[in-house]
Amino acid sequence: MKMTITEKLIRIGLILMVLLSLYFSYSIWSSSSIKEDSLENEGQVTSTTKERSSSDVFLPLRIVRMENDEITVSTSESLISSIQKVLSSSIIDQLSLVSSGSEEEYENYYSDKRGFEFLYEGRFLLSEYLSVYNLPIDLTDIPLAEEVYFSSIQVDFDGKRIYFFDFENKNVYAAFISIDQEKIENLLKKDGINYFKAIERSSIANKQYYMMSDLKLKKYSYILASQPITLFRNAFFANPDSVHTNEDSNDLSYTSGVEKLVIDEETSTVYFSGNLQVSSEDHNVYADSFGYMKKLGTNIGNIRYFDYSDNKVNYRTFVEGFPVFSENNKGQVKVTIDGEESEQHKISIDTSVDMIQVPIPSEEEVTLQDTSDLLDELLAYGADIEGIESLIIGYSWQTIEGITQVVDLTPEWYILYRGQWYPERELLQKIVNLEVQ
Repeated sequence: MKMTITEKLIRIGLILMVLLSLYFSYSIWSSSSIKEDSLENEGQVTSTTKERSSSDVFLPLRIVRMENDEITVSTSESLISSIQKVLSSSIIDQLSLVSSGSEEEYENYYSDKRGFEFLYEGRFLLSEYLSVYNLPIDLTDIPLAEEVYFSSIQVDFDGKRIYFFDFENKNVYAAFISIDQEKIENLLKKDGINYFKAIERSSIANKQYYMMSDLKLKKYSYILASQPITLFRNAFFANPDSVHTNEDSNDLSYTSGVEKLVIDEETSTVYFSGNLQVSSEDHNVYADSFGYMKKLGTNIGNIRYFDYSDNKVNYRTFVEGFPVFSENNKGQVKVTIDGEESEQHKISIDTSVDMIQVPIPSEEEVTLQDTSDLLDELLAYGADIEGIESLIIGYSWQTIEGITQVVDLTPEWYILYRGQWYPERELLQKIVNLEVQ
């Protein structure tokens, strides 16, 4: 859908007004001397920073509604949050391992049911999920329960059971559940929820729900806000009052003991390293990383858990329930915790001062092809079906030429291919070289 001339004029007018209002604050931020002075004003940032809630940050990414042989998928955060609250108030019996490592048994359990399913993109620690959402589930029958991960939760209305599926190891955990089914069904049927028709397939790694028809999604423009350095100092350093400026560094650099914070002014990237301040009893990377995330507060926008690999927890900005992908960690926070063989764990955080905050109205839409057509296209270009690990719709962070304080967000298919995320257009260009490697 193309914008009318009136809509274009309104959009341009809004952008100009925003740029005018942000001009002075942007000029102040870009001044290194002022940045250093702002480090003395800790109270201003602290008083306006509201800590993030773990129940918001670790919310599942998608909900699948399974009813009358139909499968529909939604990314509505309000719907997922509401149903999660109902699930948290349910009565759940002792959890047990009902299948381990058997592909055939796993497929039988992961079959169509009448109910709903929560899906994460990256695996999540079961004990942390139970802690975040206050689910009193007994894990005494689960061997090494503190090391159990899952990617999907299914609630079967007819069988009155809840299942946790570990895609990676093909493990299935189950328990009987007493849940308010009527309340769940009313929430699922609530007006205004955007669903996509889907069909369950298993031709790519880990279960994937295929979108059955082309998808129309809105483009967005957002006002860009550069966060003050004090926000990151107060969130990351163990003792913010002891931070010193490193005058010999080419970039803005701050230190306190073994802790170091570096800001690259050209790319707006932020890098922090140091010893882990407070570690959870079982060295849980989700809880440990969230200890830093929550102190960034709501200033950094709607950032949620996206995925996990190699001791790295990745948090991304979400728009309308879809993750945002960008260069130079804009709108992202990547937390790496290592040092398992030593008493003192090390932490490093990669992020950016640039975060999106205020949307600019637009009615422009982008049509994305369905999942089957996408896969056919990838295979036609020479992709290895075994190398396709996941498919997800995301928003691409795109700069606008000549405008620094507004960015465009355009919906695209993203493919996890051989351990790395690519937008569809980029993967099609690179796939020949990737296969040669």
